[in-house]
Amino acid sequence: MIIVILLLLRCCGSGESIGIADESVPLGGIEWDADAEEGELTQRSEEEIQAELNKKVAQGMINISMNTSPVFESGTAKGNLLIVNSERNNHPQIVYIVRKDTGEEIYRSGGIPVGSKIERAALAVDLPAGTYDCVAYFNSIDDGTGAILGTAGAEITVTVQN
Repeated sequence: MIIVILLLLRCCGSGESIGIADESVPLGGIEWDADAEEGELTQRSEEEIQAELNKKVAQGMINISMNTSPVFESGTAKGNLLIVNSERNNHPQIVYIVRKDTGEEIYRSGGIPVGSKIERAALAVDLPAGTYDCVAYFNSIDDGTGAILGTAGAEITVTVQN
C-alpha cells in the first residue's frame, strides 16, 4: 500500500511545473515564455503613464452643444437648433432627436464636421403645435468609415408654435 501511495505522489507531484522561466509545458497546457520576467515596466515614469492615459481619455471625449429649448414656428418651419460640433472634438458628429413619449425620431442631421454648426433646420416630421420632451443624441463618428465611436445625449424640449 505504501508503494502505491509513493508512486501516486511521484506521478502527480514531479516533472510538471508552472514556473515562468521553466521551458517545460506546465499544468493547464500553457507554454510560458522563457523571456518573461516578473514585475512591471520601469522605462516610463508615473507622470508619463498618466499623461498617456489622459491623452486617450481626451480623444474619447465628446463635447456637445445645442439649444436645449428649440422653437419652431410650425411643424414644417426651420427652428433654432444651434447645434455645434466644437473644435475641441476629434471627430464629425451626427445628431438625432427622439421624442421621449413615443420614441419617434423627429430630426437627424447629416455629418457635421469638427468646427462646424447647424444654426437652423427643420424637423423630419410635421409635428402639431405643442411642447415635446425629447433627447438629442450626439454620435461621434469615424470620418473614414462612418462607424459610431461614441454617443452622448442631452434632454431638450422642442416647442412647435402653430
